[in-house]
Order: sequence, then C-alpha cells, then structure tokens
Amino acid sequence: MKSKILKLLQLLIGITVIGAIGYGSWVLIKEFLSALTAASPEITAAIIGAMATILVGISAVLISQSHERKRSADEAHRLRKIEIYQGFIDIISRMMGASNKNLSLKEVDPQELVHFAFKFKSDLLLWGSPKVIKAQIYFESVSGSGDTKKLFRAVNSLYSAIREDIGLSNSGLSSLELVKLSLNPEARKEIEQ
Repeated sequence: MKSKILKLLQLLIGITVIGAIGYGSWVLIKEFLSALTAASPEITAAIIGAMATILVGISAVLISQSHERKRSADEAHRLRKIEIYQGFIDIISRMMGASNKNLSLKEVDPQELVHFAFKFKSDLLLWGSPKVIKAQIYFESVSGSGDTKKLFRAVNSLYSAIREDIGLSNSGLSSLELVKLSLNPEARKEIEQ
C-alpha cells in the first residue's frame, strides 16, 4: 500500500514539475516575443540574425559530432570485420596452396576446418553484411558438389562480398580474378577453360 502511494506521489510531483517547466517556457517565449515586437526593426533583425546564427552553429556541431561518432563506430566494426575475414582468407589460401609444390603450406586438418567454419559462421552472424552471409551460404552449398569451377566461382563471389563489406572496390575485376591470386599458372588456365 505504501509503495502505491509513493509511486502515485512521485507521478504527481513529476507531472507538476513538467507542467511548471512547460508553463515557465511558455511565459518566457511570450515575454520574449512581446519584447521583440516592441523593439525597433533594426534590433529585431539583429536578434533574429544572431539567433539564426546560433541555431545553425549548434546544428552544424551536432551533425558533425553525429557523423564523427558514426565514422568511429564504422571504423571499429571495419577493423573487427577485417580480422574475421582475414582468418577465412588464410584458411582458404592454405587449402588452395597446399597442392602447390613451391609453397610449404601445411594442409588444413579436417577438424580444424570444421572448428573454423563454425566460428566463422558465428562471427558472420554478428559482423557480416547480408551479401557476405548469402555468399557464404552459396559457398557452403557448392563446396560438396565436386564441381571445381563452381567452387572457385563461389569463393570468388565470397571474396568479392568480403572486399565490398570492408569498403574496398571490386570495380575493374573480372570473373575469378580474386581466386586466381591464390592459384598457380596451370590451375589458372584450368579454371579459365
């Protein structure tokens, strides 16, 4: 019973304070406007000009701060995304490069691959763009098919989505050029046919 009375009292005090602030603001605005209309046109113009300058200045500062906060948040997200995507690129490069005799890359252990794929998908849930998530799903659907060309297209599509998500342009890159970076010349010729 006491808590209900206390809550009701707090509500009434809150409403009273808000009403007093509203009434006080109304009185101030009314007095300001009456003083403004009573003043000479030169003074009125100067006051309105000063108020407009102040409002524009405050608006510019608030907009600038808002953009800066967004930019800072985007940059922090970008750095986290790069870290996640770098892991994916590293493991795919190891898988492609393991068959290259000129590289001393250790093959990816199947258990390591399963663990990585699970973690990567969990990270994509929080950090990946819709395009990257769709490209990852397509990559997974193709990866067991045995069709190498389709697999390379899926990897290239995923690389392209990743680059776009971290703010890089894919303009000027033709089909499979991102995948070709990891392949030796013989393998490049194979996928071009």
